[in-house]
Amino acid sequence: MIGTKPRFIFGYLFSLGIVAVGVILGTVFWLTARLDQLEQKGVENVVELMVTEKVERVKASTADYAHWNLAYELVIGNDSEGLHDNLGSGATESDLFDQIVILNSNSKITHVYDSTGTVGSPAEFDLQSILPFLAKLKETTPADYITVSGIGLVNGTYGAIAATRITPDYLANSASARLPVMLGINLFNEDALQAIARLTQGTGYAITPIGNPPADPGIELVGPYGAPVAQLVWTHNQAGTALRMEIMPGLLLVCFGIFGICLFAARYFHQQSKALERAMTVASTDQLTGLLNRSGLDEALRAPKVKARVDAGHVAVIYLDLNGFKQLNDAYGHEDGDQALRITAERLRNAVRPHDLVVRLGGDEFICMVFDQVPGAAARAVSDRILINHIGPIHFAAHEEVLTASVGVALGEPGLAWETLLVRADKAMYEAKRRKLGTAVFHEAGNRSTGRTEKTGATFAA
Repeated sequence: MIGTKPRFIFGYLFSLGIVAVGVILGTVFWLTARLDQLEQKGVENVVELMVTEKVERVKASTADYAHWNLAYELVIGNDSEGLHDNLGSGATESDLFDQIVILNSNSKITHVYDSTGTVGSPAEFDLQSILPFLAKLKETTPADYITVSGIGLVNGTYGAIAATRITPDYLANSASARLPVMLGINLFNEDALQAIARLTQGTGYAITPIGNPPADPGIELVGPYGAPVAQLVWTHNQAGTALRMEIMPGLLLVCFGIFGICLFAARYFHQQSKALERAMTVASTDQLTGLLNRSGLDEALRAPKVKARVDAGHVAVIYLDLNGFKQLNDAYGHEDGDQALRITAERLRNAVRPHDLVVRLGGDEFICMVFDQVPGAAARAVSDRILINHIGPIHFAAHEEVLTASVGVALGEPGLAWETLLVRADKAMYEAKRRKLGTAVFHEAGNRSTGRTEKTGATFAA
């Protein structure tokens, strides 16, 4: 064939090389692009978590400061020194807040404590920026101890804002109480954005007005009512793209090498492997039933896992022979006999578990290898299913027949040779055929014969 159609062979191998190179390059491009996507998603999750943590921390701190008898008494008493020492110091002397704002019961700003140096007096604070938080707070009652939080714009800088009533314990149940309000603010200033950038290795972090659609990469920042008010955007660090550019020269050399190998060898090895696979399948499989044959059984017994289970005694052999099969063949011919064997094979497949093996030894004789650390119980369950499956009739073109099965079982023992185990199962099957029992016969080693019948089967002594 190579001599008669060289152009066809060359074209086939040339195409195979192109496909192989295309798959490699396409896979690399896809993997690196996917790496970029995963990294971007991971950064988005981290950024969103940091924003959420910032809002929740301000919310919890604000509630902790405001839901306090002393805080209420200091505000009502207009104790400036006490307010600074007990509330304002949270902004001026700690990193819990960048700003703390106190409003009286008429929503007028009375005190502003600022650590950023941008607000010097209550008159300089942008009251309009916090009106949505005050409006949301008015929808609640003091008894609920509600703290409203979200993202807002404060004097030109976005930040995490939390608003709550300064509520003493003895007024908590008064739904109509006019209480002062405290706002805690933690800004997304340049230092805060740089901290996020250092953690995520991104660049160009900034907060911008909400776009339509939102920028990518970016996350939406929501206000007190849950609606987006801004978006945090940045420039993504594309590690996948950088990796692809780094490895591309070497990758191209590898692709050229693979392309050359495909040109000279791919077709030959492909054909040889397919031929070998077909030969092995034909040699180890019963062509009528699709089960393993004796050759396939020998190959399976050489597998390390199967050999170890047999040597450890974690196996049971169920030997099955069809009753009345010869009469069926004689009366109706081999076509119906073959149909009966195929249906029997299917019933055995349905009776065993996925890791068990079913083998056709020849004629109407089959074995099932049941692997289990407790082979006796497993073999009883499988043999019961086998016998139950054989209760139903087999339907042929012009008639139906019930072919019962004689079932013998032998249980593995540590160190027991496979040949001995198979002989025991064979003897147990012939004992079941002799007794004409409707249950499985289990082989029992010993010198005394017994006809004891149990719930799930019978035993006999060799």
